[in-house]
Amino acid sequence: MAQELSSAEFVKQLKKDIQAFPKIRIKHPFLKAVCNGTATMEQIRAWAIQDYQFRATVPRIAMLRYLACTDPEIAQKLWGVVEEETRGMDTGTAGHNQLAIRFAESVGLKRSDLENAELTPSTAAHLYYVELIIHTLPWFVVMAIQIGAEGTFGPAAAALGHGFIKNYKMDPEDVRFFTVHSEADEDHGSLAEEIAVKYITSPELQELTRKHTFRRMELLYDIWTL
Repeated sequence: MAQELSSAEFVKQLKKDIQAFPKIRIKHPFLKAVCNGTATMEQIRAWAIQDYQFRATVPRIAMLRYLACTDPEIAQKLWGVVEEETRGMDTGTAGHNQLAIRFAESVGLKRSDLENAELTPSTAAHLYYVELIIHTLPWFVVMAIQIGAEGTFGPAAAALGHGFIKNYKMDPEDVRFFTVHSEADEDHGSLAEEIAVKYITSPELQELTRKHTFRRMELLYDIWTL
């Protein structure tokens, strides 16, 4: 029988397992191709179109997570996430989807390309899943899952931003979406850990969190597979 873990021990072990998980975005072939300069602009545009589909929904998803929260102290912090996603309050930038649009335009896409895109099955599956768990899982499990989502995007975003500037001679302002997320998602991942330590206290909740953390990571990884 497995030893019962405290919530803090669970978070520590989960973070280790997340880093060892094969489908973590820092290990994705597309990211490696950008960092090596071997990704074509056609591939970058195709990737940007699919990746944007979730970016466009993030403000609404962040608001739904905030509304589901029953912890006043945590809710205040989740409101800060909403403000950062919609207006860039913490990082002093624009809303994150506006930054994503600026990047897309810098690689030759039009806004209509983003808004009228045909979703790949993996993109559609991720959008449906993120919506579903908000309505079917406890709010604190939904937020704890972010350890494997936002909590792992910062390093991947930093690597992409560096690769776009170095290998594709992009203006740093055009890749602010990535440099902002290397900062903001670290904070959001820390909030997810705080919530998990406070609420993911039973073996049942821990198993539920593990299961959905890795499913979310799989979906996020698959969106990037062209």
